[in-house]
Amino acid sequence: MRVGLTLEMRQSPERPQPWTELWEDCLWLFEQAEQLGFDSLLVQEHFFTDDGYGPSMPIFLSALATRTHSARIGSYVYVAPLHHPLALAQETAVLDQLSGGRLDVGIGIGHRVAEYAAFGFNPKTRPSRMEESIELLKLGWSGQPITYNGRYYTIDGLQVQPTPAQQPHPPLWVAATTTPAAERAGRHGANLAGATVDPEVHEAYHAALEAAGHARGSTRVSNPWSITVTDQNPDTVWQRNKQHYFNRWDYYRQIRTEFGDPDLDYGLAPAPDAYRANELIGNADEVLSTLEPHVKGLGLTDLVLFGPHPGIDLRTEGIESLQKFAEEVLPTLKTW
Repeated sequence: MRVGLTLEMRQSPERPQPWTELWEDCLWLFEQAEQLGFDSLLVQEHFFTDDGYGPSMPIFLSALATRTHSARIGSYVYVAPLHHPLALAQETAVLDQLSGGRLDVGIGIGHRVAEYAAFGFNPKTRPSRMEESIELLKLGWSGQPITYNGRYYTIDGLQVQPTPAQQPHPPLWVAATTTPAAERAGRHGANLAGATVDPEVHEAYHAALEAAGHARGSTRVSNPWSITVTDQNPDTVWQRNKQHYFNRWDYYRQIRTEFGDPDLDYGLAPAPDAYRANELIGNADEVLSTLEPHVKGLGLTDLVLFGPHPGIDLRTEGIESLQKFAEEVLPTLKTW
């Protein structure tokens, strides 16, 4: 199993920082994670949030490419329909070249109405836009002249250069929290960046993968967890940081509720203790025993650790938590 780290890189109302300090702390923690043995370092993307959540994906990935040497770097995830797919193919090819072929490209459909509205797109077109994005992204990476006539893009002879360092292209991950999104990933033969432990979603992915002629087990499957490894009483840790936990999870509740899609709704009331079940807090044995049935039952090949919550000091409590995870949990995970 491979284990990655992702950070949200957003301002916390409980602990505001100058932007340059916040970003430097995040880049520093990514550097530490590489030294601690994490396999991948993953950057998130959002647009036009009041807390600056995840701006400028290529800038952060470029910084990671120069500040790290062995860990893979990647997007977790590009909101693909909000990018021109051939421009995205060019951008990621350059990043792959600059990183020495260490780039993984994760793309997703997005789940924030405000972002689609800002770009002038109808959110109801998300699925069809995503389909064209995947098709054109792979064509762009080929380096060959492209002829394409779709619903949103008509391409006549355009060619994308440079091509990626990795051939035929960087590993492609498609994000999914629902069955239709998982089926899309499978149809295109992409790795699955899952965000659910629902067996039906994962089985839908594998069924679509096989139906498209790809062998089960020929791709990688990941899932994220928010984990704090501690020898303290978990309730003590929860009480100390529960406002940070609330800020993280209620953001997702709000943007998913805006879509009005029951498949995207956590169904939780916006109260600080509502999100306790979203946090895995405990000692190493407790964490591993909780993860094992999900990892093995779903056939996961990758785990993505959601790093310290915004508002937690990355250079004190944040790095201490990460070190404890790396020392006491990471070695066992890598044997699974």
